[in-house]
Amino acid sequence: MLKNPIIRELECINKDKNGIVVREIDVQKNNMYLLYIPEISDRKRISGEIIKPLLTYSKKEKLDPDSIIKTVLYLDNAYTDGDEKKIRDYIFQGKSILIIDNFKKYIVMETFKVEKRNVDTPLIETTIRAPKDAFTENFQTNLSLIRYRIKDPDLCIEKKILGKKSKTSVALIYIRGITNPKYVEEVNKRLNKISIDAIIESSYIQKMISESYNVFPQIGVAERSESASANILDGKVCLLVEGSNFALIMPKTFYQFLDSGDDHYENTYLSVFTKLLRIIALTISLTLSSLYVTVVGFQPDLLPSQYILALASSRVAVPVNAFFEAVLMEMISELLRESSIRLPKQIGPAIGIVGAIVIGQAAVAAGLVSPLMVIIVSLSSMSSFAIPDYTIVNAFRILKFLLLILTGIFGLFGFIMGYSIVIILLVSTESFGVPYMAPVTPLNLKDLKDYLLSNIDTNKDRPDFLSTTNKYRKYLEYNFSRQKGQKIKKMP
Repeated sequence: MLKNPIIRELECINKDKNGIVVREIDVQKNNMYLLYIPEISDRKRISGEIIKPLLTYSKKEKLDPDSIIKTVLYLDNAYTDGDEKKIRDYIFQGKSILIIDNFKKYIVMETFKVEKRNVDTPLIETTIRAPKDAFTENFQTNLSLIRYRIKDPDLCIEKKILGKKSKTSVALIYIRGITNPKYVEEVNKRLNKISIDAIIESSYIQKMISESYNVFPQIGVAERSESASANILDGKVCLLVEGSNFALIMPKTFYQFLDSGDDHYENTYLSVFTKLLRIIALTISLTLSSLYVTVVGFQPDLLPSQYILALASSRVAVPVNAFFEAVLMEMISELLRESSIRLPKQIGPAIGIVGAIVIGQAAVAAGLVSPLMVIIVSLSSMSSFAIPDYTIVNAFRILKFLLLILTGIFGLFGFIMGYSIVIILLVSTESFGVPYMAPVTPLNLKDLKDYLLSNIDTNKDRPDFLSTTNKYRKYLEYNFSRQKGQKIKKMP
């Protein structure tokens, strides 16, 4: 009969098929009980660093939990605890528990191990020159990728446990002395309000700490560890969630969703060109189909007379008006986009391309749509693919249909009204207290210049709209002028 009531309780749990293994060890005529779950524990470490040194212990000194940790165990992370209510939580977190008869304390040992995939290239944040190490689903691996790039004693990692059933580990990462404390306080406040049985993926937290009923994302998503590290160094807060290969970045403004890693590593002029190109592409993806409906269905006099006749002749066989034609083709485009995502990786792109060509050509040949409509929908879809962050694209995919419906009902007035609604939503949105349209609204020319150039040599300060406690990015006591060769003193 086991004397320790904790062991009796855990053996009862073990009979209920919860997977806990109880290993009895006799050392110096003391009964010790090792408890662990083999599926989430490193059994080699348990055998070699716990069981073996205990069984081979030959000294005459009497053992207690503290002396076992100091003189017997080979593990680097072991400590004592006296709260018997925590034993189950420790075991289900992958830790091993060593209980010794007649002692009120037990030993907690870190032996957690699960199968994990290796660090791989990013699938969503694809770049040309930026580093290719992406986050994985392993919590410790993701933390190591952040520490690998930021070797600063001021790097703070606050860990929490969320989910009453899943007990998911969450890490709040920021740099003390750079990040504004109000962001850390606000994120902690929102995290503490979460009460749910399980956190399966970081998107659960993203939805619960974002503003409700807002179509625009206020929290960024980072798949590359380099991208997350750069945001932390800018003064933002990064959130890593166990079991998710995406980090959450906050706060994040609208224009930062259009920023790509290549912008910071390639030529400055190319960075300015591509960012302006992305803004134009996002505008095209939102408005092009609605403009087609406006011109063809309501305001054909906006076009030159000879082009009006050519457009009318191309739509002679089309049985529906411009609005239903645009909605039909946009729905087909969205269907092809979704199907290409769900298909296997090897055939998805091929099916998407072939499907677009075949369906578009067949629709024109059958007289269901005009050739110009096929061109417009194709250009609109291509423009959306130019945006590096898919989360902001998803918002505009929804708003595109809202704008299209208003245009189909009210014409040019509906188009102006819908576009105004989008602008009002953008301007009135905030991300953790930061204006969503910064640095354009409110206008800050220095931040706007730094954003467009994305040049670390000229971007000496962090963005003003982040209100960082230390805004200086460059610490140069002396800098040599490139033109005159004179020594110029720089004060931070």
